[in-house]
Amino acid sequence: MQQFFSSINFCLRNAGYIVILCLPIMTLEIALANLIASLDIQASSDTAALEAIGEISTQVFLLVLASLILSVALSGGCMTAFRSLSNDGSVSPYQALFAGLKKFFPLLWANILHSIAYGLGFLMLILPGFYLYGRLGLFPLFIMFESKGVMDSFGESWNLTEEVATKLFALTAIFMSIQLSFGFLGGIIGTDGTLWFLIAATTIKYATLMPLFYLFFSLYESTKNKSQIGNLKT
Repeated sequence: MQQFFSSINFCLRNAGYIVILCLPIMTLEIALANLIASLDIQASSDTAALEAIGEISTQVFLLVLASLILSVALSGGCMTAFRSLSNDGSVSPYQALFAGLKKFFPLLWANILHSIAYGLGFLMLILPGFYLYGRLGLFPLFIMFESKGVMDSFGESWNLTEEVATKLFALTAIFMSIQLSFGFLGGIIGTDGTLWFLIAATTIKYATLMPLFYLFFSLYESTKNKSQIGNLKT
């Protein structure tokens, strides 16, 4: 559990920076979810629902596109941010996002494959999804810092996490379960479409994702540092 608390402590110490880093994508996701929730499709007839969707299709498309771009940029940009915060702190949140944006296409392709992999895992009684999410989750680090290809990044992530697979699975399950539990609770009590719930759910999503991503980063850094020390000794 030491890694769990150290990841949270790191994010708390740098909370202001991380909020600025995540705020653009959080704002877009809340706006998109609120726009869709405002349609109240369940209470409308099929014809009325289709008409309502048609009226806001342009806004939805633009929000989805912007959210996609920023979420992909964040997946790589947060790793640049973590490295900067761990060293001299010379990279601003927007510079970190731009660094991720420069690797947009490999990160996009990798994020799609990663989503498919752990999505299939979730269909297999959820737990395999947590396992695959963690084992393959280090791919942005290899794309950002070593300019690896998509499949090579997945292979490197799988190999690097082999010795800590069980522990990583447990920590990933904890962080991801918090997100899923909050969403499930909102659905039960019927508040999942309200604005305050959307804000809270999005906040919890990134409040759990950032420590998890830092966990991936710290695992990558510690492994690379050990290999460098080993090379110096030889």
